[in-house]
Amino acid sequence: MYRHLLIIILFIFYSCTKDYNSIGTDILKSDTFNTSVEHIPVYATQKLISPFKSNGLSSYQLGQINDNIFGKSESSFVTQLRLSQYDPFFGLWDSDKEKNGDTNNIKVIQENENVTKVVLEIPFYNNTIDSDGDGVIDLYDVDSNDINSDSDGDGVSDIQERANGTNPLNPDTDGDGINDNLDTESINPDEGSTVYDIDSLIGNIDATFKIKIQELDYYLRDYDPNNNFETFQKYYSDDHFIKDFANKILYDDFIELDTSEITIYEEDDPDTDEVDESTQVKERLSPRIIIPLDIPFFQSKIIDKEGSIDISNQDNFNLYIKGLLLSAYDFSDDLLMILDYDNARIKITYEYDVYNDNNTTDDTSDDIIEKAEKDFEILLAGNQINLIKKGNFIQPILDNIILSENLKTGYLKGGQGAILELDLFTENNGVNILDEIRSKGWLINEANLTVYIDQKSIRSYGGLVEPSRLYLYDMETQTPLIDYFVDNTTGQKESDKKINHDGLIQYDSDKEGVKYKIRISEHIKNIIRNDSISNKLGLVVSSSIDNSQNLELRDNIDLNVIPITSAINPLGTIIYGPNPDQENYDKRLRLELYYTEINN
Repeated sequence: MYRHLLIIILFIFYSCTKDYNSIGTDILKSDTFNTSVEHIPVYATQKLISPFKSNGLSSYQLGQINDNIFGKSESSFVTQLRLSQYDPFFGLWDSDKEKNGDTNNIKVIQENENVTKVVLEIPFYNNTIDSDGDGVIDLYDVDSNDINSDSDGDGVSDIQERANGTNPLNPDTDGDGINDNLDTESINPDEGSTVYDIDSLIGNIDATFKIKIQELDYYLRDYDPNNNFETFQKYYSDDHFIKDFANKILYDDFIELDTSEITIYEEDDPDTDEVDESTQVKERLSPRIIIPLDIPFFQSKIIDKEGSIDISNQDNFNLYIKGLLLSAYDFSDDLLMILDYDNARIKITYEYDVYNDNNTTDDTSDDIIEKAEKDFEILLAGNQINLIKKGNFIQPILDNIILSENLKTGYLKGGQGAILELDLFTENNGVNILDEIRSKGWLINEANLTVYIDQKSIRSYGGLVEPSRLYLYDMETQTPLIDYFVDNTTGQKESDKKINHDGLIQYDSDKEGVKYKIRISEHIKNIIRNDSISNKLGLVVSSSIDNSQNLELRDNIDLNVIPITSAINPLGTIIYGPNPDQENYDKRLRLELYYTEINN
């Protein structure tokens, strides 16, 4: 019985399958589906960014940036310090041994440590990305994907010049008039050096300016006493009162920027006549600012405090020397520096007395006291704050804030700047058409928020340095969109990261910014197909797409937080809004929806 039943089931299954295939062939004709694109309206509201929490940032600014749209912005930097070693002794012996001596060791003497030089070194952020590994960074490589490219056109490939020790960016490395491809005795005086691309300076790197460095007499707390010391202390970008506690000046003068690699050579040893050590490279440093600091201050505050409780641990030291304030002023032209404070250091060089027995321990007649030299480092670490003095925005930006209709023009500015709040699927009259779109039964293929740059307006104000990327986030959940998380594309350069989600600026043939496009296909599919809520979105400038964290705002009337990636980006732009003049209607801010539907 069961056997007969199984045969019947199989027969029915086969028959149904056969009918389905046959019928399906007739239904799925070439004109069954229609693929098209629809421009979906967006409603935009202009918002200003109030002072933000500016301690604990991923990078800090120093200097000024100025334009005729967002005004002048000046940034200073506050930092605590950290000793490279706690409870240190200087020279060879600790303070107790120096004071009391050692009956068993004649070499234990008063060392008389004396500071000879103090410098503050702050490296630039350096781009050394070399995609093909041929020894030439991408910025200068004629073809960054070809290891055999010839960037200086001398007939020798970059990789071969690296092997030969010649300069792949100079066709005549030794300057003798014979190109490297013909020169059999070419000598590279800079062999082993690195060519850097300094990508953290905005403005005129040849501008003259002064830097002032002051000791801070204000203790930067770790925890907030107003909350029973249960939460971290918050410092904001407008906490300018801190500057009132900057007293002792450690440096106040002009400095010059040098973006070249720094080469330090050995000192010549007079006892080795056959070798000139001064031609031998001791150390190579990446490009950096080097500032001389007040020697007496560090003599009395650090070296003379050997054995003191003030430098015995971090807490005591932070109470003893509370920090530094770095300010830049008197600029001949705009220059904003984003510097690598994580790798900054104060290097104290000091001399001290050493007992030399000339390797004759039983004979003291030839014993002498001579000088030796050492370095001691202090790091810039702990609580760090960017203080920002913001200029006045042009009136159209302020008018946008109180505008009761959809925007013709939108303004985006990082830092204490401006963002746009977007309401998708909402027309100029405020009517939401989401339900209408859902009723159409479209199969969503792709969705992009398209943002055109208003270059005409930018030019009319004298120009801008435009941000290289925009970032879109959910203002309700304060998180990126799902498309951000599903895009795993990555690389060394910012332009190689999350390139499907995108948001990168697109240029025309004249290298002028045209538009930004942010792909949000998965976000839109969830809204239309899965009836997810269409929350309002924030559109901001971005510095690094990797960082999706937020910062709290002091005045949270309209906004509670701002993405860090926007707060640390000082740049801005003007875009066409969703409701521009008719002549620019094709450049309006909009959602482009690519979909498939069944023809009736």
